[in-house]
Amino acid sequence: MGVSLQQFCLDLKEPWQKALLILALVPLFPDYISFFLIIAATVFAMMEIRASKKKIQIGFIGKILMLFCAFQLISTTYSNSPLHTLVTAAMWWFFFLVYLIVTNLVNTAARFDGFLLCITGVAGLVGLIACIQYRIGTFTDSNPIYFWSWLDNLVYEFLPLELSKTPYALRAASTFSNPNILAEYLVAVAPFVVYFNFCERRKEIRIFCRVCLFLTFGGIIFSFSRGGYLALLLLCAALIVLNIRHRFAAVSMYVFSAILFLPEEVIKRLWTIGGGISSGSNIIENAINSSDLSYEATTEIINNAGAEFAVSERWKIWLESLASFVERPIGGYGAGTHATWEVFDEVGISAVHAHNLVLQIMLEGGIIALVLMMIMGFKSLKNGVELIRGGYNSNSFWIGFSILSFAACFMLHGMVDHPLLTPKLVCNFIMILGIIECSSKIYTGRKFSVWKKIKHRLVDVKKSKG
Repeated sequence: MGVSLQQFCLDLKEPWQKALLILALVPLFPDYISFFLIIAATVFAMMEIRASKKKIQIGFIGKILMLFCAFQLISTTYSNSPLHTLVTAAMWWFFFLVYLIVTNLVNTAARFDGFLLCITGVAGLVGLIACIQYRIGTFTDSNPIYFWSWLDNLVYEFLPLELSKTPYALRAASTFSNPNILAEYLVAVAPFVVYFNFCERRKEIRIFCRVCLFLTFGGIIFSFSRGGYLALLLLCAALIVLNIRHRFAAVSMYVFSAILFLPEEVIKRLWTIGGGISSGSNIIENAINSSDLSYEATTEIINNAGAEFAVSERWKIWLESLASFVERPIGGYGAGTHATWEVFDEVGISAVHAHNLVLQIMLEGGIIALVLMMIMGFKSLKNGVELIRGGYNSNSFWIGFSILSFAACFMLHGMVDHPLLTPKLVCNFIMILGIIECSSKIYTGRKFSVWKKIKHRLVDVKKSKG
């Protein structure tokens, strides 16, 4: 690794170090502070870019992301809530700065490793706070205290907004506003925290990253998010398959220790996943066999399946989302959860979003937004596969594994929740897209975008004919 934790995080002499460190620290602070952090990171990034006299580059994923942001802006013209849609589109355009910072500053393997090391440390710290919150809650027999509640109360006192909080029994939220959002963040970064645990040779860094990995997993566990549990099980299964041949004893010890020290409340929460899956299969079967799929009929089908409240409520939301999408399939109802909230409110469903990433994208932006997001997803998967197959060293394999694991875990968790709900989640998502883009350039030696490759091939063909 060409950089140490001390060099990158403590000896901050270069503007690019400050910019990347500020980006990594965003999850530790409330959403409203994240905007000021991005502005500060952008200032340091511009200082670095001007000093290096390099032009700002935008890769293929970045161009598709720009189209996605542009379409969100267009959706203000037909949205029922144009102001909220405009604010959402402006937020995505603002966080596009994060993509530009990452892809233009993380241009060497040393910078890449240093940036991921910062992300690993922050994820570990977020997980540690969640673990402490849970333990304090169990010892005092009370709900965990929100980390930034004191600052939220102070800030919202001077704003024309009402601060509402839903009490979550025993569920930790760490530095986020609720446990589900905490799980969505940790699920997204956990595959990249894995990276240093297998390719780092220095003992002190490896131990540090291993502790961060356990704390990251602990944060997901104590969030009590069932979608987070499914994603975590998928990641653990992939790691076991990859390492069972050469590290059987270590993997067995980790698995046994995890099972042995899991709290009883977590085990009970895990068992509810099986009940949710079985009741869901009954709902699907009965819905297929039913000739009447009106709202009243589907509600009766869901209730007769015997699912718990959270599961049955999600099925109502999903079926209503599909019905609403059919009414406006091309462009959706406009960007932002306010548009979807109005859709659900009309039929008496108390929900802000679709609790499903695909359905939420379809409701907000229709087929157009879904296709753009799928193109970014396909390109990310392609980069991950290339890093695993054609990397120049062993580090590239684990980066490719992290990218593919992120895609799988992000989508699996996104099947039961909306992992792009808050500004910090959007910021984190765009940051990871930047990591995927720049990792491909660093470890596969790719210098040109797809369009430039086609252009150069056409020029070569003309030269050969001439």
